[in-house]
Amino acid sequence: MITKSIPELLKQLKLTHGAPVIDARIFVNYYRTTSEGRLMLGKGGNFFSFANQVHACFDAASRYLDILHSSHAHFFDVPLPIERAWTGPSDRSVSGMPFFGHLNGKKNVLYGSGYSGNGVVQSYIGGKILSSLIIKHQNRCSQCALVNGKLAKFPVEPIRSIGAYAIRNAIRREEHAQDRGMRPSKVDTWLSRLSGSAAKLDPNINRA
Repeated sequence: MITKSIPELLKQLKLTHGAPVIDARIFVNYYRTTSEGRLMLGKGGNFFSFANQVHACFDAASRYLDILHSSHAHFFDVPLPIERAWTGPSDRSVSGMPFFGHLNGKKNVLYGSGYSGNGVVQSYIGGKILSSLIIKHQNRCSQCALVNGKLAKFPVEPIRSIGAYAIRNAIRREEHAQDRGMRPSKVDTWLSRLSGSAAKLDPNINRA
C-alpha cells in the first residue's frame, strides 16, 4: 500500500534518507519513501497465482489490508493516510535468491528475476549486475554466482500451489504466535522451514 504525499510527516518520522527498510522475516515487512514524499509499505506472502498466471488481483485493491495494517503498526505509532493498496506479483525462485543471465544464450537479451518478495532491496543489486552484463564489464557483479547458473524448478501443478498455500498459512500462524509472545505449534514451525528446503535439497542451485 502507498500513502498520500506526506513530506512533513516523513520529516517528523526521520524518513528523508530514501533507503528501503526490510526485516528478516520469511514474509518480510518492508517500506521505503518515494520522490513524491509518499511512503510505500508492503508485506510478503499474500497471493500465489496458479500455474504462474498473471492474475487480475495483482492490480486490484488488496485483499489483505488487515494484515498490512497489523504488520506495519509495529513500525509506526502514528496514523498514515493510505491512498491505495494492491496485491503485486512476486516472482519466487526455488532457492529464494534472484537470478540473472542471457536468455537462451543470446548475448543481446538479458533477464533478472526471482527476487522472491525482496525486490525493494535486491533490485538495487540486480541493476548493478545487469548493467555490468550489458557493458560486458568483468567484475564481481557480472561474475557472481547469481549469473547464468543452473535453475531448479518447482513441482508441477496442483502440487505447487497446494504446497505454497499450506506453507504460507503455517508461516502466518507462526508469525502471529510470535507477535503475541506465544510459542508456535511444532507443525507450523516444521512447515515454515520447508520454505527454504528446496534450495537445500538441490546441490546445483547457485548461492550468493
